[in-house]
Amino acid sequence: MKKLFLIITSILLVLLASSQSKVDSLLRLSEKTEEKTRPEIYLQLSFITRTDTAKSNSYVRMAYSLALKNHQDQNLAKSFYYFGDNSYFSRDYINAIPSYEHAIKLYKQLKDSFSLTNCYSSIGLSYHFMSQDDKAIPYFINALKMCEKDKEYTAEILANIALAHAQMHNQKYAIEYYRKAALINHEILDLVSLAVDYNGIAASFLELHQNDSSLLYYSKAHDLFKKTGKDGYQAIALANLGSVYVNYPDSLDKAKNVFTEALNKFKELGLNQYEADIKEGIGKALCRQGKYKEAIEAYNLSLSLTDQYNRGYSLKTSVYKGLSETYEKAGDYKSALKYQILYTQYTDSLVQKEKYEQIVNLEKQYETEKKENEIIKLQTQQQLTNIQLTKNKQLKILGFITASLLLLLVLFVLLKYSDKLKSNKLLEEKNRLIEKSEQELRLLNASKNKFFSIIAHDLKNPLHNVMGYSFLLSKDYDKFTADERRKFATDINQSTNNIFRLLQNLLEWSRSQTGRLKFSPIEIQFKRILDNALSVLHSMANQKQIKLEYIHDPCLQVFADPLMIETVLRNLISNAIKFTPENGTIEIDAKNTGNEVLVSVKDTGIGLSKEDLANLFRIDSKVKRKGTNNEDGSGLGLVLCKEFVDKNNGTIWAESTPGIGSSFFFSIPSTTTA
Repeated sequence: MKKLFLIITSILLVLLASSQSKVDSLLRLSEKTEEKTRPEIYLQLSFITRTDTAKSNSYVRMAYSLALKNHQDQNLAKSFYYFGDNSYFSRDYINAIPSYEHAIKLYKQLKDSFSLTNCYSSIGLSYHFMSQDDKAIPYFINALKMCEKDKEYTAEILANIALAHAQMHNQKYAIEYYRKAALINHEILDLVSLAVDYNGIAASFLELHQNDSSLLYYSKAHDLFKKTGKDGYQAIALANLGSVYVNYPDSLDKAKNVFTEALNKFKELGLNQYEADIKEGIGKALCRQGKYKEAIEAYNLSLSLTDQYNRGYSLKTSVYKGLSETYEKAGDYKSALKYQILYTQYTDSLVQKEKYEQIVNLEKQYETEKKENEIIKLQTQQQLTNIQLTKNKQLKILGFITASLLLLLVLFVLLKYSDKLKSNKLLEEKNRLIEKSEQELRLLNASKNKFFSIIAHDLKNPLHNVMGYSFLLSKDYDKFTADERRKFATDINQSTNNIFRLLQNLLEWSRSQTGRLKFSPIEIQFKRILDNALSVLHSMANQKQIKLEYIHDPCLQVFADPLMIETVLRNLISNAIKFTPENGTIEIDAKNTGNEVLVSVKDTGIGLSKEDLANLFRIDSKVKRKGTNNEDGSGLGLVLCKEFVDKNNGTIWAESTPGIGSSFFFSIPSTTTA
């Protein structure tokens, strides 16, 4: 049965402490057992190491190879299923789906209905999380057909179908499926799931503006959450009730009271971030009571809390809409227009964000298919070459036999042999071309491996930190001391900063690799580029009390693409901060040397060895080190720097002394050259 990401992650974190001993035990067992038994052991190892996707997939591949060799269809199907799960839990839904589809083909042959249900449900959830619910629903329906005898699973699938319809704004269908799920959960006495179904029904009625029905089901959900002792869900149900009461002119005081009760519940549970949502609801109630000043205060407090707890675009959009309506009713049309503009801008941003995510998914799918086609093409070429070599060998043998039997045809054989020498030369030339193609493919594979390595490790690890710490805080907040909570918050902040910087470099690198990054050089003051780069780095330097010194002529002109050079500066200075201890110094210098401007970034950090220095700017480099405060690094930034400097007709290099510091230099044209 498919679980939510947070639940799966928490279970894996709890099991992590004992997983290594289990891994060692299973590895020892695999060495002693016969080959036919090993696939099952490797699949167990894959499940235990699921937090490390690369390692887990390596065990699945070992299981797959042995299962294929020994014709073990059950283990083959399970291997494909595990491949899909590893991609699914890494949120790589595009690659998860084909693996599940392969598993379905095998499970159909094995007539394994339970595993088929899991596969169909997993594909449905993958499409749902990619906001492709029209594709998700048919798979949920197939899962539903396979699990008719399992009432609990049937109720869950029905609720998933309802959720998909709700996301597509098919609220009538959503209500229908929620009610079917609710009937089953009522029968099996699963009160928590029943309350969740009621909550979904209420939300659909609210979107249909059927407030009475929405109020009825929100009340039922609240009563069940209260009965089962689910305080967090109860607080959410109270907030939902307030959002309905606010639509009744005679129940506005009740709406405020319910919102206040929900807020108190959230604070008791340590979920202070939800105060932003509650204040938005109270602001709406106050506005409809004509208490415009108090409504504006509530909305502004909600805005402040939204930024403080990073509650996202959606809530901020609702607040801006509420402020615009309140100011309009109060007669302050200038302020109303201001917030109406902000509301429109944020609404457009949400749409653009959804479109961007869809484009990223499509691009990722295209790149994956492109690489697979290139590999298949190369394999086909290699097979043709092998066939030709075999054929030539057979012809040579035949020639020698003919020569020994037919002495009169010696001349003919010699001519034939001469022709063969020419063919072999042509073949060798073709082999050289193939070898050259292989070298180019290795470079492409290095880029691909670099990208997947970043996704699998550098992006996953800080995400796991955020998920792990947030889980601990959400479950046992009161058990930790203030210092421990402060440390958790610091680690979460550091991890999210790492994620942001990594995603920024990944996006710029992917745009460059796919030819979507336009090179637009202009004559511009170097100071403007440097100021833009430093604007986002001062806070990083201040955290480590690092002094930034920069020496340059304010009127110094360069001829370059400003965004590319800003990216180069931002990466070099960010690296210098990362590898410089606290209270260190970083010096940025730029000077005109004739037709070029030479820029240097010097730090007093930990320095680099000669071996690391020689491999810094290579895509296949494995130079990855922790910063002085244990900051993560992917090595992608310097590759991006070299690519952007090359595009600007410049050069980049580095000098370093271990323990003393490093200096990074790059040159760019000072003026345009015809």
